[in-house]
Amino acid sequence: MQTTSHYEPIKIGLLIRALIHIHRSSTKSHTLDIIRRLKKALTVTGFEVTLAYMEEISFSDEMEKLKLLESDATQIGDIYQNLSFHFNIVEKIIYSESSTKKIYTLPTRRFNTQFLLEQPEKLLADGQFNKLEEIAKSDIYSASRCILFGESTAAAFHILRATEAVLKQYYFHHKRQNRLTKPMWASMLDQLKSKIRNKPSSTLLDALDIIRTSYRNPTQHPEAIYTIDSAQDLFGVCLDVIGKMSLEI
Repeated sequence: MQTTSHYEPIKIGLLIRALIHIHRSSTKSHTLDIIRRLKKALTVTGFEVTLAYMEEISFSDEMEKLKLLESDATQIGDIYQNLSFHFNIVEKIIYSESSTKKIYTLPTRRFNTQFLLEQPEKLLADGQFNKLEEIAKSDIYSASRCILFGESTAAAFHILRATEAVLKQYYFHHKRQNRLTKPMWASMLDQLKSKIRNKPSSTLLDALDIIRTSYRNPTQHPEAIYTIDSAQDLFGVCLDVIGKMSLEI
């Protein structure tokens, strides 16, 4: 997904109007700079049809004439009217193509929007996210965006996968010998609870067991559906146990 500023469409409008009303006294460098900025803004916002017109031979010929002017101080002169004509056409294409573009406003959630969208590592304490395995990081990223975009059931699925991945990492950290061949959520908790030395926090293990029985197992059912509120409840609970486990990893 590509993120762009709401200012980009406004910038396109300002630049195209400047080019339509270009003056004979405008320098070559100034004009080329505006065209460069316009192309960049059109690329960022995905105006492919408009960009395609700007690659047409008739448009390109006028651009070559402009580039061949000998001095920045040289007036645009005879090509000024042709440039203005072409940019009037470009403006019309932009208007038509803009009807195919949509701007979506992100809803407000209980968690910081910027963190959910681009920096989910900030939802945990400093340094904790980097301790996690790549699969857990990936699922936390996915769960965060699903929360933001309102994909509640998908968010629950991903954050539970992330929690299980961190639990496995936590289990391997605590269990150095006689490890399970196929570490599963319940069996890992049973072995961690049975430890005598350096036993993990009972509160943490109990919380993980509640997540397993109340959320993880029911979520596997094909008819399970989460609301955005229930997904955010689960998201917060899972982030809490992930944070606690990562402190010891």
